[in-house]
Amino acid sequence: MRLPLPAMTARQGLLLALLAGLAVLGNMSALPLFFGIQILLGSTIPTLILLWRRGWWNVAVAVLASLYTWKLWGHPWAIVIFSAEALWQAVFVNRLNGPPENDLKGRIILAEITFWLLVGTPMVFFFYGVVLQIDPANVAVTAAKQAVNGLANTVMAFLLYVLLQVWRNRRGQGLLPLRGLVFSVVLAAFTLPSLALTFLSGNLLQGAAQEAVLDNLRTVAEAAARMDPRQLGEPTRGLPASPGATAFLLIDAEGNRISSNPGLFLRLENNFQTAPQQWIQPDGLQILVPRGPHPSLKVWIQGYWSTALNSGRHRVQVVQPARPVVLQLQAQSTTLLTASLGLMLLGVLLSEVTATLVEGQMRLLRASVPEVSNDGPDLAGAPEADGDSGDGSVIAEVQGLVGRLHEHLRREARLSQDLAAMSERFRQSSEQLRRLSSTDLLTGARNRSELERNLKVISQRASECAVPLSCLAFAVQGLRPINTVLGRQKGDEVLQGLIANVKQLLHANDELFRIGGSEFLLLLWDQPLESARTTAEQIRRVVTETALPAGKGPSTLLAMNAGVSLLAATDASGQAMLSRVELALNQSRDLGANQVVVR
Repeated sequence: MRLPLPAMTARQGLLLALLAGLAVLGNMSALPLFFGIQILLGSTIPTLILLWRRGWWNVAVAVLASLYTWKLWGHPWAIVIFSAEALWQAVFVNRLNGPPENDLKGRIILAEITFWLLVGTPMVFFFYGVVLQIDPANVAVTAAKQAVNGLANTVMAFLLYVLLQVWRNRRGQGLLPLRGLVFSVVLAAFTLPSLALTFLSGNLLQGAAQEAVLDNLRTVAEAAARMDPRQLGEPTRGLPASPGATAFLLIDAEGNRISSNPGLFLRLENNFQTAPQQWIQPDGLQILVPRGPHPSLKVWIQGYWSTALNSGRHRVQVVQPARPVVLQLQAQSTTLLTASLGLMLLGVLLSEVTATLVEGQMRLLRASVPEVSNDGPDLAGAPEADGDSGDGSVIAEVQGLVGRLHEHLRREARLSQDLAAMSERFRQSSEQLRRLSSTDLLTGARNRSELERNLKVISQRASECAVPLSCLAFAVQGLRPINTVLGRQKGDEVLQGLIANVKQLLHANDELFRIGGSEFLLLLWDQPLESARTTAEQIRRVVTETALPAGKGPSTLLAMNAGVSLLAATDASGQAMLSRVELALNQSRDLGANQVVVR
Protein backbone atom coordinates (compact mmCIF):
# COMPACT_ATOMS: atom_id res chain seq x y z
CA MET A 1 0.00 0.00 0.00
CA ARG A 2 1.31 3.40 -0.96
CA LEU A 3 1.65 6.00 1.76
CA PRO A 4 -0.33 9.23 1.28
CA LEU A 5 1.68 12.30 0.27
CA PRO A 6 2.33 14.78 3.07
CA ALA A 7 0.26 17.94 3.06
CA MET A 8 1.86 20.93 1.34
CA THR A 9 2.95 23.73 3.65
CA ALA A 10 2.53 27.41 2.84
CA ARG A 11 6.27 27.69 2.17
CA GLN A 12 6.19 24.75 -0.21
CA GLY A 13 3.14 26.20 -1.98
CA LEU A 14 4.95 29.49 -2.49
CA LEU A 15 7.98 27.63 -3.83
CA LEU A 16 5.75 25.65 -6.19
CA ALA A 17 4.20 28.88 -7.54
CA LEU A 18 7.70 30.32 -8.03
CA LEU A 19 8.79 27.20 -9.94
CA ALA A 20 5.68 27.42 -12.14
CA GLY A 21 6.65 31.00 -13.03
CA LEU A 22 10.17 29.82 -13.85
CA ALA A 23 8.72 27.14 -16.14
CA VAL A 24 6.74 29.76 -18.08
CA LEU A 25 9.82 32.00 -18.24
CA GLY A 26 11.90 29.06 -19.49
CA ASN A 27 9.58 28.60 -22.47
CA MET A 28 9.45 32.33 -23.14
CA SER A 29 13.28 32.42 -23.22
CA ALA A 30 13.48 30.01 -26.15
CA LEU A 31 16.97 29.32 -27.47
CA PRO A 32 17.04 29.61 -31.30
CA LEU A 33 18.62 26.60 -32.95
CA PHE A 34 17.50 26.85 -36.60
CA PHE A 35 14.73 28.63 -38.51
CA GLY A 36 11.49 28.08 -36.59
CA ILE A 37 13.26 25.52 -34.37
CA GLN A 38 13.90 26.49 -30.75
CA ILE A 39 15.05 24.68 -27.65
CA LEU A 40 12.65 25.26 -24.73
CA LEU A 41 13.87 24.86 -21.15
CA GLY A 42 10.47 25.18 -19.48
CA SER A 43 9.89 21.40 -19.29
CA THR A 44 12.84 21.05 -16.90
CA ILE A 45 10.84 22.59 -14.06
CA PRO A 46 7.77 20.25 -14.18
CA THR A 47 10.08 17.22 -14.09
CA LEU A 48 11.98 18.70 -11.15
CA ILE A 49 8.68 19.33 -9.35
CA LEU A 50 7.68 15.71 -9.94
CA LEU A 51 10.92 14.40 -8.44
CA TRP A 52 10.60 16.80 -5.50
CA ARG A 53 6.94 16.40 -4.59
CA ARG A 54 5.67 13.48 -6.67
CA GLY A 55 1.91 13.75 -7.19
CA TRP A 56 0.41 15.43 -10.26
CA TRP A 57 1.46 19.06 -9.89
CA ASN A 58 3.98 18.62 -12.70
CA VAL A 59 1.14 18.08 -15.22
CA ALA A 60 -0.57 21.34 -14.27
CA VAL A 61 2.73 23.28 -14.44
CA ALA A 62 3.61 21.68 -17.81
CA VAL A 63 0.23 22.67 -19.30
CA LEU A 64 0.61 26.23 -17.97
CA ALA A 65 4.16 26.60 -19.29
CA SER A 66 3.37 25.10 -22.70
CA LEU A 67 0.56 27.58 -23.39
CA TYR A 68 3.20 30.03 -24.58
CA THR A 69 4.09 27.70 -27.47
CA TRP A 70 0.74 28.57 -29.11
CA LYS A 71 1.95 32.14 -29.52
CA LEU A 72 5.53 31.10 -30.29
CA TRP A 73 4.75 28.52 -33.00
CA GLY A 74 1.25 29.48 -34.10
CA HIS A 75 -0.54 26.19 -33.25
CA PRO A 76 -1.81 24.39 -30.10
CA TRP A 77 -0.47 20.92 -30.79
CA ALA A 78 2.80 21.37 -28.90
CA ILE A 79 0.68 21.89 -25.77
CA VAL A 80 -0.87 18.46 -26.29
CA ILE A 81 2.54 16.80 -26.77
CA PHE A 82 4.17 18.47 -23.75
CA SER A 83 1.14 17.71 -21.56
CA ALA A 84 1.21 14.06 -22.62
CA GLU A 85 4.94 13.95 -21.77
CA ALA A 86 4.32 15.33 -18.26
CA LEU A 87 1.43 12.90 -17.70
CA TRP A 88 3.58 9.96 -18.83
CA GLN A 89 6.32 10.96 -16.35
CA ALA A 90 3.81 11.39 -13.53
CA VAL A 91 2.28 7.94 -14.12
CA PHE A 92 5.72 6.34 -14.17
CA VAL A 93 7.04 8.02 -11.01
CA ASN A 94 3.82 7.71 -8.99
CA ARG A 95 2.75 4.21 -10.06
CA LEU A 96 5.75 2.30 -11.43
CA ASN A 97 8.98 3.63 -9.91
CA GLY A 98 8.51 2.28 -6.40
CA PRO A 99 9.46 4.21 -3.23
CA PRO A 100 10.89 7.77 -3.42
CA GLU A 101 14.41 6.42 -2.89
CA ASN A 102 14.31 5.07 -6.44
CA ASP A 103 13.87 8.56 -7.87
CA LEU A 104 17.63 9.08 -7.49
CA LYS A 105 18.46 6.07 -9.67
CA GLY A 106 17.72 7.78 -13.00
CA ARG A 107 14.90 5.53 -14.15
CA ILE A 108 12.81 8.55 -15.13
CA ILE A 109 15.26 9.12 -18.01
CA LEU A 110 14.57 5.63 -19.33
CA ALA A 111 10.86 6.41 -19.07
CA GLU A 112 11.42 9.62 -21.07
CA ILE A 113 13.20 7.69 -23.83
CA THR A 114 10.31 5.22 -23.93
CA PHE A 115 7.82 8.09 -24.26
CA TRP A 116 9.53 9.59 -27.31
CA LEU A 117 9.95 6.21 -28.97
CA LEU A 118 6.35 5.05 -28.47
CA VAL A 119 4.24 8.20 -28.11
CA GLY A 120 6.03 11.53 -28.61
CA THR A 121 7.54 11.02 -32.06
CA PRO A 122 4.34 9.51 -33.57
CA MET A 123 2.39 12.46 -32.15
CA VAL A 124 4.80 14.91 -33.81
CA PHE A 125 4.43 13.20 -37.19
CA PHE A 126 0.64 13.13 -36.84
CA PHE A 127 0.02 16.70 -35.67
CA TYR A 128 2.69 18.38 -37.81
CA GLY A 129 2.53 16.19 -40.90
CA VAL A 130 -1.18 15.30 -41.09
CA VAL A 131 -3.02 18.04 -39.19
CA LEU A 132 -0.82 21.05 -40.02
CA GLN A 133 0.38 19.57 -43.35
CA ILE A 134 3.94 20.71 -42.79
CA ASP A 135 6.44 19.51 -45.39
CA PRO A 136 8.34 16.27 -44.54
CA ALA A 137 11.71 18.02 -44.04
CA ASN A 138 10.20 20.28 -41.38
CA VAL A 139 8.41 17.37 -39.70
CA ALA A 140 11.62 15.32 -39.54
CA VAL A 141 13.70 18.11 -38.01
CA THR A 142 10.88 18.92 -35.55
CA ALA A 143 10.61 15.30 -34.43
CA ALA A 144 14.37 15.08 -33.88
CA LYS A 145 14.40 18.42 -32.06
CA GLN A 146 11.47 17.56 -29.80
CA ALA A 147 13.08 14.26 -28.79
CA VAL A 148 16.42 15.95 -28.06
CA ASN A 149 14.66 18.79 -26.23
CA GLY A 150 12.53 16.47 -24.08
CA LEU A 151 15.40 14.17 -23.17
CA ALA A 152 17.71 17.12 -22.42
CA ASN A 153 15.12 18.72 -20.11
CA THR A 154 14.62 15.46 -18.22
CA VAL A 155 18.38 14.95 -17.88
CA MET A 156 18.88 18.49 -16.56
CA ALA A 157 15.97 18.10 -14.12
CA PHE A 158 17.43 14.85 -12.80
CA LEU A 159 20.91 16.35 -12.43
CA LEU A 160 19.46 19.36 -10.60
CA TYR A 161 17.55 17.02 -8.30
CA VAL A 162 20.73 15.08 -7.50
CA LEU A 163 22.60 18.34 -6.80
CA LEU A 164 19.82 19.45 -4.46
CA GLN A 165 20.04 16.16 -2.60
CA VAL A 166 23.82 16.54 -2.32
CA TRP A 167 23.36 20.06 -0.94
CA ARG A 168 20.75 18.87 1.57
CA ASN A 169 23.13 16.12 2.76
CA ARG A 170 26.22 18.33 2.91
CA ARG A 171 26.42 17.78 6.71
CA GLY A 172 26.36 14.02 6.37
CA GLN A 173 22.69 13.61 7.22
CA GLY A 174 22.15 10.31 5.47
CA LEU A 175 23.82 8.79 2.43
CA LEU A 176 22.83 9.20 -1.22
CA PRO A 177 22.51 6.02 -3.33
CA LEU A 178 25.85 5.22 -4.96
CA ARG A 179 24.04 4.11 -8.11
CA GLY A 180 22.39 7.52 -8.50
CA LEU A 181 25.66 9.40 -8.02
CA VAL A 182 27.56 7.30 -10.55
CA PHE A 183 24.66 7.47 -13.00
CA SER A 184 24.57 11.28 -12.66
CA VAL A 185 28.31 11.80 -13.16
CA VAL A 186 28.54 9.63 -16.29
CA LEU A 187 25.32 11.08 -17.69
CA ALA A 188 26.50 14.67 -17.20
CA ALA A 189 29.83 13.83 -18.87
CA PHE A 190 27.98 12.71 -22.00
CA THR A 191 24.89 14.84 -22.35
CA LEU A 192 26.11 18.31 -21.40
CA PRO A 193 28.99 18.39 -23.96
CA SER A 194 26.65 16.85 -26.56
CA LEU A 195 24.10 19.64 -26.07
CA ALA A 196 26.80 22.30 -26.16
CA LEU A 197 28.21 20.89 -29.41
CA THR A 198 24.71 20.77 -30.92
CA PHE A 199 24.13 24.46 -30.22
CA LEU A 200 27.59 25.45 -31.43
CA SER A 201 27.35 23.38 -34.62
CA GLY A 202 23.83 24.63 -35.33
CA ASN A 203 24.87 28.27 -35.01
CA LEU A 204 27.97 27.74 -37.14
CA LEU A 205 25.92 25.92 -39.79
CA GLN A 206 23.27 28.62 -39.93
CA GLY A 207 25.87 31.41 -39.93
CA ALA A 208 27.82 29.88 -42.83
CA ALA A 209 24.67 29.44 -44.92
CA GLN A 210 23.56 33.02 -44.28
CA GLU A 211 27.01 34.40 -45.14
CA ALA A 212 26.88 32.56 -48.47
CA VAL A 213 23.41 33.98 -49.19
CA LEU A 214 24.55 37.51 -48.33
CA ASP A 215 27.61 37.23 -50.60
CA ASN A 216 25.41 36.13 -53.49
CA LEU A 217 22.90 38.95 -52.94
CA ARG A 218 25.65 41.56 -52.70
CA THR A 219 27.22 40.32 -55.92
CA VAL A 220 23.90 40.73 -57.73
CA ALA A 221 23.32 44.13 -56.09
CA GLU A 222 26.72 45.45 -57.17
CA ALA A 223 26.16 44.24 -60.73
CA ALA A 224 22.69 45.84 -60.81
CA ALA A 225 24.07 49.14 -59.44
CA ARG A 226 26.54 49.38 -62.33
CA MET A 227 23.83 48.67 -64.91
CA ASP A 228 22.42 51.43 -67.11
CA PRO A 229 18.63 51.28 -66.61
CA ARG A 230 18.07 52.30 -70.22
CA GLN A 231 19.55 48.99 -71.33
CA LEU A 232 16.87 47.03 -69.49
CA GLY A 233 14.03 47.92 -71.84
CA GLU A 234 10.59 46.95 -70.61
CA PRO A 235 11.24 45.66 -67.03
CA THR A 236 8.92 42.64 -67.10
CA ARG A 237 11.32 39.70 -66.96
CA GLY A 238 12.85 38.19 -63.88
CA LEU A 239 10.17 36.35 -61.90
CA PRO A 240 12.12 33.35 -60.61
CA ALA A 241 11.80 30.23 -62.73
CA SER A 242 13.73 28.22 -60.16
CA PRO A 243 13.89 28.44 -56.35
CA GLY A 244 17.37 29.98 -56.35
CA ALA A 245 16.70 32.87 -58.76
CA THR A 246 17.17 36.49 -57.65
CA ALA A 247 15.42 39.77 -58.50
CA PHE A 248 16.52 43.39 -58.02
CA LEU A 249 14.89 46.80 -57.61
CA LEU A 250 16.58 50.13 -58.49
CA ILE A 251 15.26 53.39 -56.94
CA ASP A 252 16.84 56.68 -58.04
CA ALA A 253 16.90 60.01 -56.19
CA GLU A 254 13.56 61.08 -57.72
CA GLY A 255 11.86 57.88 -56.57
CA ASN A 256 11.70 56.26 -60.01
CA ARG A 257 11.67 52.46 -59.75
CA ILE A 258 13.13 50.00 -62.23
CA SER A 259 12.85 46.34 -61.34
CA SER A 260 13.65 43.01 -62.89
CA ASN A 261 10.37 41.79 -61.39
CA PRO A 262 7.88 44.56 -60.49
CA GLY A 263 5.12 42.14 -59.55
CA LEU A 264 7.31 40.33 -57.03
CA PHE A 265 8.42 43.53 -55.27
CA LEU A 266 4.85 44.82 -55.18
CA ARG A 267 3.76 41.57 -53.55
CA LEU A 268 6.62 41.77 -51.03
CA GLU A 269 5.70 45.33 -50.06
CA ASN A 270 2.01 44.51 -49.62
CA ASN A 271 2.06 41.02 -48.11
CA PHE A 272 5.46 40.54 -46.43
CA GLN A 273 7.25 41.91 -43.38
CA THR A 274 10.79 41.75 -41.97
CA ALA A 275 11.33 38.81 -39.61
CA PRO A 276 12.94 39.40 -36.18
CA GLN A 277 16.66 39.95 -36.49
CA GLN A 278 17.41 37.31 -33.84
CA TRP A 279 17.36 34.67 -36.60
CA ILE A 280 19.92 36.52 -38.76
CA GLN A 281 23.63 36.57 -37.97
CA PRO A 282 25.38 38.66 -40.71
CA ASP A 283 24.83 42.42 -40.72
CA GLY A 284 23.00 43.66 -43.81
CA LEU A 285 20.94 40.51 -44.37
CA GLN A 286 17.20 40.30 -43.75
CA ILE A 287 14.49 37.74 -44.35
CA LEU A 288 11.01 38.82 -45.44
CA VAL A 289 8.16 36.56 -44.29
CA PRO A 290 4.39 36.60 -45.01
CA ARG A 291 2.20 38.73 -42.81
CA GLY A 292 -0.59 37.28 -40.74
CA PRO A 293 -0.89 34.23 -38.49
CA HIS A 294 0.90 31.19 -39.90
CA PRO A 295 2.59 28.17 -38.25
CA SER A 296 6.18 29.28 -37.85
CA LEU A 297 7.48 26.20 -39.70
CA LYS A 298 5.64 27.35 -42.86
CA VAL A 299 6.74 30.99 -42.61
CA TRP A 300 10.44 30.56 -43.32
CA ILE A 301 10.00 28.37 -46.41
CA GLN A 302 7.72 31.02 -47.94
CA GLY A 303 10.14 33.87 -47.13
CA TYR A 304 12.69 35.82 -49.19
CA TRP A 305 16.26 36.79 -48.36
CA SER A 306 16.83 40.51 -48.84
CA THR A 307 19.69 42.98 -48.75
CA ALA A 308 20.11 46.58 -49.90
CA LEU A 309 22.98 48.92 -50.78
CA ASN A 310 23.32 52.52 -51.90
CA SER A 311 25.30 53.37 -55.02
CA GLY A 312 26.01 56.82 -56.38
CA ARG A 313 22.83 56.84 -58.49
CA HIS A 314 20.45 54.29 -57.00
CA ARG A 315 19.38 52.43 -53.95
CA VAL A 316 19.45 48.73 -54.87
CA GLN A 317 17.42 45.99 -53.18
CA VAL A 318 17.98 42.35 -54.09
CA VAL A 319 15.78 39.45 -52.99
CA GLN A 320 16.04 35.68 -53.32
CA PRO A 321 13.63 32.89 -52.26
CA ALA A 322 14.60 31.44 -48.87
CA ARG A 323 13.18 27.96 -49.50
CA PRO A 324 16.32 26.21 -50.91
CA VAL A 325 18.62 27.35 -48.09
CA VAL A 326 16.02 26.69 -45.38
CA LEU A 327 15.34 23.17 -46.66
CA GLN A 328 19.06 22.44 -46.88
CA LEU A 329 19.57 23.72 -43.33
CA GLN A 330 16.68 21.60 -42.10
CA ALA A 331 18.09 18.45 -43.69
CA GLN A 332 21.51 19.12 -42.16
CA SER A 333 19.86 20.03 -38.85
CA THR A 334 17.98 16.73 -38.79
CA THR A 335 21.28 14.87 -39.22
CA LEU A 336 22.91 16.96 -36.49
CA LEU A 337 20.03 16.50 -34.04
CA THR A 338 19.83 12.77 -34.76
CA ALA A 339 23.57 12.43 -34.04
CA SER A 340 23.13 14.42 -30.82
CA LEU A 341 20.20 12.23 -29.80
CA GLY A 342 22.29 9.13 -30.51
CA LEU A 343 25.11 10.41 -28.28
CA MET A 344 22.64 11.18 -25.50
CA LEU A 345 21.13 7.69 -25.74
CA LEU A 346 24.63 6.23 -25.67
CA GLY A 347 25.35 8.32 -22.57
CA VAL A 348 22.22 7.01 -20.85
CA LEU A 349 23.15 3.43 -21.74
CA LEU A 350 26.72 3.78 -20.49
CA SER A 351 25.47 5.53 -17.34
CA GLU A 352 23.13 2.65 -16.60
CA VAL A 353 25.78 0.00 -17.29
CA THR A 354 28.47 1.83 -15.31
CA ALA A 355 26.17 2.45 -12.34
CA THR A 356 25.15 -1.22 -12.29
CA LEU A 357 28.77 -2.43 -12.44
CA VAL A 358 29.98 -0.04 -9.73
CA GLU A 359 27.04 -0.94 -7.50
CA GLY A 360 27.87 -4.63 -7.91
CA GLN A 361 31.54 -4.04 -7.12
CA MET A 362 30.66 -2.10 -3.98
CA ARG A 363 28.45 -4.98 -2.81
CA LEU A 364 31.46 -7.27 -3.17
CA LEU A 365 33.55 -4.72 -1.26
CA ARG A 366 31.10 -4.63 1.63
CA ALA A 367 30.85 -8.43 1.64
CA SER A 368 34.65 -8.80 1.77
CA VAL A 369 35.04 -6.66 4.94
CA PRO A 370 34.68 -8.87 8.09
CA GLU A 371 32.57 -7.82 11.04
CA VAL A 372 34.71 -6.31 13.80
CA SER A 373 33.70 -6.55 17.45
CA ASN A 374 34.25 -3.86 20.07
CA ASP A 375 36.78 -5.98 22.04
CA GLY A 376 40.36 -4.78 21.72
CA PRO A 377 42.05 -8.12 21.07
CA ASP A 378 39.77 -8.82 18.07
CA LEU A 379 41.13 -5.75 16.22
CA ALA A 380 44.32 -7.58 15.27
CA GLY A 381 45.13 -10.84 13.61
CA ALA A 382 44.65 -12.75 10.37
CA PRO A 383 41.00 -11.84 9.68
CA GLU A 384 41.89 -8.17 9.42
CA ALA A 385 44.73 -8.92 7.00
CA ASP A 386 42.36 -10.90 4.83
CA GLY A 387 39.91 -8.01 4.88
CA ASP A 388 42.61 -5.54 3.80
CA SER A 389 43.62 -7.81 0.96
CA GLY A 390 40.01 -8.04 -0.22
CA ASP A 391 39.60 -4.25 -0.10
CA GLY A 392 42.71 -3.69 -2.18
CA SER A 393 41.58 -6.23 -4.78
CA VAL A 394 38.13 -4.65 -5.21
CA ILE A 395 39.55 -1.13 -5.36
CA ALA A 396 42.02 -2.24 -8.02
CA GLU A 397 39.16 -3.76 -10.01
CA VAL A 398 37.18 -0.53 -9.75
CA GLN A 399 40.22 1.47 -10.89
CA GLY A 400 40.67 -0.90 -13.82
CA LEU A 401 37.00 -0.47 -14.68
CA VAL A 402 37.38 3.30 -14.70
CA GLY A 403 40.45 3.02 -16.93
CA ARG A 404 38.61 0.78 -19.37
CA LEU A 405 35.70 3.22 -19.40
CA HIS A 406 38.03 6.12 -20.24
CA GLU A 407 39.61 4.09 -23.03
CA HIS A 408 36.14 3.23 -24.35
CA LEU A 409 35.20 6.92 -24.34
CA ARG A 410 38.36 7.79 -26.27
CA ARG A 411 37.56 5.10 -28.85
CA GLU A 412 34.02 6.44 -29.14
CA ALA A 413 35.38 9.96 -29.75
CA ARG A 414 37.74 8.72 -32.47
CA LEU A 415 34.94 6.70 -34.03
CA SER A 416 32.69 9.78 -34.07
CA GLN A 417 35.41 11.78 -35.83
CA ASP A 418 35.91 9.02 -38.42
CA LEU A 419 32.16 8.77 -39.01
CA ALA A 420 31.93 12.55 -39.48
CA ALA A 421 34.75 12.49 -42.04
CA MET A 422 33.16 9.56 -43.88
CA SER A 423 29.80 11.35 -43.88
CA GLU A 424 31.35 14.46 -45.43
CA ARG A 425 33.10 12.42 -48.14
CA PHE A 426 29.85 10.60 -48.86
CA ARG A 427 27.98 13.90 -49.15
CA GLN A 428 30.56 15.27 -51.60
CA SER A 429 30.47 12.08 -53.66
CA SER A 430 26.66 12.13 -53.74
CA GLU A 431 26.64 15.75 -54.87
CA GLN A 432 29.19 15.04 -57.61
CA LEU A 433 27.22 11.98 -58.75
CA ARG A 434 24.01 14.03 -58.86
CA ARG A 435 25.68 16.65 -61.06
CA LEU A 436 27.13 14.01 -63.37
CA SER A 437 23.79 12.22 -63.71
CA SER A 438 21.92 15.41 -64.62
CA THR A 439 24.45 17.17 -66.91
CA ASP A 440 25.76 16.50 -70.40
CA LEU A 441 29.53 16.26 -69.90
CA LEU A 442 30.45 17.65 -73.34
CA THR A 443 28.34 20.82 -73.49
CA GLY A 444 27.42 21.44 -69.86
CA ALA A 445 23.71 21.48 -70.78
CA ARG A 446 21.23 19.46 -68.77
CA ASN A 447 20.33 16.05 -70.15
CA ARG A 448 17.02 14.51 -71.27
CA SER A 449 16.22 13.04 -67.85
CA GLU A 450 16.52 16.50 -66.29
CA LEU A 451 14.07 17.81 -68.90
CA GLU A 452 11.58 15.15 -67.81
CA ARG A 453 11.98 16.19 -64.15
CA ASN A 454 11.93 19.98 -64.64
CA LEU A 455 9.38 20.48 -67.43
CA LYS A 456 6.29 20.00 -65.26
CA VAL A 457 7.64 22.13 -62.37
CA ILE A 458 8.57 25.08 -64.59
CA SER A 459 5.35 24.83 -66.61
CA GLN A 460 3.20 24.83 -63.47
CA ARG A 461 5.11 27.81 -62.08
CA ALA A 462 4.65 29.73 -65.32
CA SER A 463 0.91 29.03 -65.26
CA GLU A 464 0.57 30.10 -61.61
CA CYS A 465 2.52 33.33 -62.18
CA ALA A 466 0.85 34.09 -65.54
CA VAL A 467 4.27 34.35 -67.20
CA PRO A 468 4.74 33.30 -70.87
CA LEU A 469 6.96 30.25 -71.30
CA SER A 470 8.33 29.43 -74.75
CA CYS A 471 10.00 26.23 -75.84
CA LEU A 472 12.67 26.32 -78.59
CA ALA A 473 14.17 23.12 -80.04
CA PHE A 474 17.03 23.38 -82.53
CA ALA A 475 19.27 20.92 -84.35
CA VAL A 476 22.76 21.69 -85.68
CA GLN A 477 23.36 20.43 -89.26
CA GLY A 478 26.80 19.77 -90.78
CA LEU A 479 28.65 18.12 -87.90
CA ARG A 480 28.65 14.64 -89.46
CA PRO A 481 31.14 15.51 -92.28
CA ILE A 482 33.50 16.97 -89.67
CA ASN A 483 33.27 13.79 -87.58
CA THR A 484 33.84 11.64 -90.70
CA VAL A 485 36.84 13.54 -92.14
CA LEU A 486 38.58 15.05 -89.09
CA GLY A 487 37.40 12.70 -86.37
CA ARG A 488 34.76 12.89 -83.67
CA GLN A 489 37.06 14.84 -81.33
CA LYS A 490 37.13 17.78 -83.75
CA GLY A 491 33.36 17.60 -84.15
CA ASP A 492 32.93 17.63 -80.37
CA GLU A 493 35.20 20.67 -80.06
CA VAL A 494 33.11 22.54 -82.64
CA LEU A 495 29.84 21.63 -80.86
CA GLN A 496 31.30 22.55 -77.48
CA GLY A 497 32.37 26.02 -78.63
CA LEU A 498 29.07 26.57 -80.44
CA ILE A 499 26.97 25.81 -77.34
CA ALA A 500 29.23 28.03 -75.22
CA ASN A 501 28.38 30.91 -77.57
CA VAL A 502 24.67 30.03 -77.43
CA LYS A 503 24.70 30.19 -73.62
CA GLN A 504 25.83 33.83 -73.79
CA LEU A 505 22.53 34.70 -75.48
CA LEU A 506 20.40 33.25 -72.69
CA HIS A 507 18.77 34.92 -69.71
CA ALA A 508 19.68 33.72 -66.21
CA ASN A 509 16.29 32.00 -65.85
CA ASP A 510 16.41 30.17 -69.21
CA GLU A 511 17.11 26.43 -69.18
CA LEU A 512 19.18 24.56 -71.83
CA PHE A 513 18.88 20.79 -72.38
CA ARG A 514 20.63 18.40 -74.79
CA ILE A 515 17.98 15.99 -76.07
CA GLY A 516 19.96 14.23 -78.83
CA GLY A 517 23.34 14.09 -80.53
CA SER A 518 23.13 17.59 -82.09
CA GLU A 519 19.62 18.47 -80.86
CA PHE A 520 19.01 20.93 -78.03
CA LEU A 521 15.97 22.39 -76.32
CA LEU A 522 15.49 25.71 -74.55
CA LEU A 523 12.83 26.70 -72.01
CA LEU A 524 12.66 30.49 -72.36
CA TRP A 525 11.19 32.05 -69.24
CA ASP A 526 8.98 35.13 -69.68
CA GLN A 527 9.39 35.13 -73.47
CA PRO A 528 6.38 35.22 -75.84
CA LEU A 529 6.60 33.66 -79.29
CA GLU A 530 8.02 36.83 -80.90
CA SER A 531 10.93 36.96 -78.44
CA ALA A 532 11.49 33.22 -78.78
CA ARG A 533 11.68 33.55 -82.59
CA THR A 534 14.22 36.37 -82.16
CA THR A 535 16.27 34.11 -79.92
CA ALA A 536 16.10 31.39 -82.59
CA GLU A 537 17.43 33.83 -85.21
CA GLN A 538 20.29 34.79 -82.88
CA ILE A 539 21.17 31.12 -82.42
CA ARG A 540 21.04 30.62 -86.18
CA ARG A 541 23.63 33.39 -86.65
CA VAL A 542 25.84 31.81 -83.98
CA VAL A 543 25.62 28.44 -85.77
CA THR A 544 26.29 29.75 -89.26
CA GLU A 545 29.20 31.95 -88.10
CA THR A 546 30.92 29.17 -86.16
CA ALA A 547 34.50 28.75 -87.36
CA LEU A 548 35.29 25.25 -88.63
CA PRO A 549 38.65 23.57 -87.92
CA ALA A 550 41.42 24.06 -90.46
CA GLY A 551 42.46 21.13 -92.62
CA LYS A 552 40.89 18.97 -95.26
CA GLY A 553 37.47 19.07 -93.66
CA PRO A 554 34.22 20.17 -95.30
CA SER A 555 34.11 23.68 -96.74
CA THR A 556 30.39 24.30 -96.15
CA LEU A 557 29.17 26.23 -93.11
CA LEU A 558 27.06 24.79 -90.35
CA ALA A 559 23.29 25.22 -90.45
CA MET A 560 20.44 24.74 -88.07
CA ASN A 561 16.73 23.99 -87.96
CA ALA A 562 14.45 25.13 -85.18
CA GLY A 563 10.92 24.73 -83.87
CA VAL A 564 9.20 27.12 -81.45
CA SER A 565 6.03 26.77 -79.39
CA LEU A 566 4.34 28.56 -76.48
CA LEU A 567 2.92 27.02 -73.30
CA ALA A 568 -0.88 27.03 -73.44
CA ALA A 569 -3.04 27.94 -70.45
CA THR A 570 -4.49 24.40 -70.38
CA ASP A 571 -1.11 22.67 -70.61
CA ALA A 572 -0.09 22.49 -66.93
CA SER A 573 2.50 19.72 -67.46
CA GLY A 574 4.14 21.15 -70.60
CA GLN A 575 3.94 17.82 -72.45
CA ALA A 576 1.66 19.19 -75.16
CA MET A 577 4.07 22.09 -75.72
CA LEU A 578 6.96 19.62 -75.98
CA SER A 579 5.08 17.57 -78.59
CA ARG A 580 4.33 20.69 -80.65
CA VAL A 581 7.91 21.89 -80.63
CA GLU A 582 9.25 18.49 -81.69
CA LEU A 583 6.74 18.45 -84.56
CA ALA A 584 7.77 22.00 -85.51
CA LEU A 585 11.45 20.95 -85.57
CA ASN A 586 10.68 18.04 -87.93
CA GLN A 587 8.71 20.37 -90.22
CA SER A 588 11.63 22.83 -90.34
CA ARG A 589 13.90 20.00 -91.53
CA ASP A 590 11.48 19.29 -94.38
CA LEU A 591 11.65 22.96 -95.46
CA GLY A 592 15.45 22.97 -95.74
CA ALA A 593 18.42 24.38 -93.83
CA ASN A 594 18.19 27.39 -91.49
CA GLN A 595 14.41 27.29 -91.20
CA VAL A 596 12.38 28.17 -88.08
CA VAL A 597 8.82 26.87 -87.68
CA VAL A 598 6.47 28.27 -85.04
CA ARG A 599 3.48 26.21 -83.81
